[in-house]
Amino acid sequence: MVALLLGQLQICAQTTNKTTTMKITYIMDPQCGWCYGNSDNITALKEEFKDDFDFELLLGGMWLGGNAPVGGEGLSQFIQKHAPRMAATTGAMVDSTYYALAKDSTYTFSSLEPSAAIQLIKEISPDKVFPFAKKVQQALFTEGKRLDKKETYFEIIKTMSIDTVDFDRLWMAEDNIAKTRAEFAHAAKLANGFPALLLTTNGSTQTLASGYFNKAAMIHKLNQFKATKISK
Repeated sequence: MVALLLGQLQICAQTTNKTTTMKITYIMDPQCGWCYGNSDNITALKEEFKDDFDFELLLGGMWLGGNAPVGGEGLSQFIQKHAPRMAATTGAMVDSTYYALAKDSTYTFSSLEPSAAIQLIKEISPDKVFPFAKKVQQALFTEGKRLDKKETYFEIIKTMSIDTVDFDRLWMAEDNIAKTRAEFAHAAKLANGFPALLLTTNGSTQTLASGYFNKAAMIHKLNQFKATKISK
């Protein structure tokens, strides 16, 4: 009983010390190359400001249904044209296995399956959603793994102490897919492209970045915002 009370007091103290009225929302899509290139930046922001802002990840739904491209020569040429520029700008590695996957006519680059996986982690292990989303993109861009196969996710969640049985049962279940599609609709009201970074304070939301952002510049911007709020 004493330990329980001490734990509750500690949680209350942590809540009191944290500025919970401010929230940073990161909107991304697991198939988005620039989101992959931005993954180290959002990781750094979350670590830098974990005691100052609440962080939320939303899924964009970039490629769905008939709009999701199928691997083949056309997609391969598109990716070979655009991926190197993203890699050069961000420093993110794109492996030859990803380029090979782009030629695979049996694979559809659908956002639904990986987004449903990330959505599920929000439910069963919410504190791990940001690192999980990052690992999903690494599996795609650095290992050329298919994101429509549960084995891809099993390899990830086993390293993160997440239950594979629950994941297998719930990943593509009707309820989880409905929640994922609802999140796509919500994200569409907030941003037109990915990645996007939003700041909400006292019920008012502003866009901090539309597209890839520079980590140092964004840290500076958020520190300036913090200083302004403290001075008021």
